[in-house]
Amino acid sequence: MVDNFGGPPAPAGQLSRHQQLAIGALAASFLMVAVESTSVYVAIPSIQRGLALSTGTVQWLMSAFLISFGGLLLLSPRLAGLFGRRRLFAAGLAVVTSASLLSAVAWSGGVLIAARALQGAGAALIAATALPLLVIALGSGLVRARALGLWTLIGAFGGTAGLLLGGLLTDGPGWRWVFLVNVPVGITAALLVPVLPADPCPRSGRPLDLVGAASLIGALALFGWAIVDAFAGDGSVGGTLLRMAGSAVLLLLFLVSESRAARPLVRPELLRSRTRLAGLVVLLAAGTVVDGMLLLITLYGQQSLGLSAIGYGALMAALTLPSVIGSYAGQAVVLRLGLRTVTMSGMALAGAGLLALAMVRGPLATGNIVGVLPVIGAGAGAAFVAAQIAVTLGASDADSPTVSGLTDASFSIGGALGLAVVSAALVAHQAAPGSPAAPAQVAAGLQTAFAVAAGLAAVGLLAAFLLLRRGIAARPVALREPGV
Repeated sequence: MVDNFGGPPAPAGQLSRHQQLAIGALAASFLMVAVESTSVYVAIPSIQRGLALSTGTVQWLMSAFLISFGGLLLLSPRLAGLFGRRRLFAAGLAVVTSASLLSAVAWSGGVLIAARALQGAGAALIAATALPLLVIALGSGLVRARALGLWTLIGAFGGTAGLLLGGLLTDGPGWRWVFLVNVPVGITAALLVPVLPADPCPRSGRPLDLVGAASLIGALALFGWAIVDAFAGDGSVGGTLLRMAGSAVLLLLFLVSESRAARPLVRPELLRSRTRLAGLVVLLAAGTVVDGMLLLITLYGQQSLGLSAIGYGALMAALTLPSVIGSYAGQAVVLRLGLRTVTMSGMALAGAGLLALAMVRGPLATGNIVGVLPVIGAGAGAAFVAAQIAVTLGASDADSPTVSGLTDASFSIGGALGLAVVSAALVAHQAAPGSPAAPAQVAAGLQTAFAVAAGLAAVGLLAAFLLLRRGIAARPVALREPGV
């Protein structure tokens, strides 16, 4: 008898040394990605001051990451099948570690945004391979169940840990350490790659749809640029329309490429299900709400309320921790209440919280934010997990990697669009360049941004109402925290 690494197996219920090292490498890499998804938000005001970035530009620090992450998630399972999961995981670690180092020494906003896009690409490779490698490494039995439980906890609380760690680093050694801390973690995990199981993935001679992946990412980037430009008023109307047209052309190219590809990123049959389509729209809407809120509160909390980065991280725990609770509660009741009821209730809660913030007249106080964030977080968490279940329903084992990629990609792409829209609403109410914004302008910008975010939540609510049926049976899925 041998274990999955070719060595003697450990006693029943225990881990071999190779398995322990494999879990360490994979868990560290997954935690690094989970923490990275939120820690940068805390540092945004410091980065903005240090690199002299405008509000319209600063949102690209997150959008660049989310767009490349979401776009490549659809391609990553195909790459894993072609090159092997362990090789792709190692490549992801190398990209994330190198990009983190480049982010830490970035001398301009453009360099940092480019490095963030690279980070997103590497994170997509890690996200698509880490969990399958863990399953292969542990085989079956109680040990595997315990490890998967730990994996779920890392995903659930990684976002909150990122906010707190980002606050400590930003207020301490400075914002560059938010990126620099990834370097030793990435190097350590990379040194442990040889202990991971080399899965025997057969190489496929059929070409990958690289054109489809590139056109999708380009379409999203141009759309976000056009949205910010349209609201900020910094560019010409012609330039905005040109970017919108370019985005539409690239999206059409993506659809044409997918229809002709020997191995499309997404089989058309997977998108013919009303239930799955509704889940994807809800995930998109939930992404806009969660990431839009993180950006709004970090800018307002640290710039107008005078919160420290640590104080902001603690404040945002009022959003992220309830989202975890909402996710678990949503999964617990979805079998009894049905996907439609849970999804609509979650999106309605999130939208109501956003509307409450939009209706506050004058400057927001910390108490206003603390009182409403748990409602938004719990609602978004419940809607997220119900939508995740809706997407996975009826998927075969062969389609599971694609469906998982669709789930994460929809949420990430929604986050990127949410960042673009809410930052555009803020920019539209800013004072002229070089002039300080009056409190009334800041309050008006926030009210508009929260109202826009509530409208995005309403899109998810409407999709659930129109497309989801009552009483759909659902099977449990592995939980993930919104935003991770």
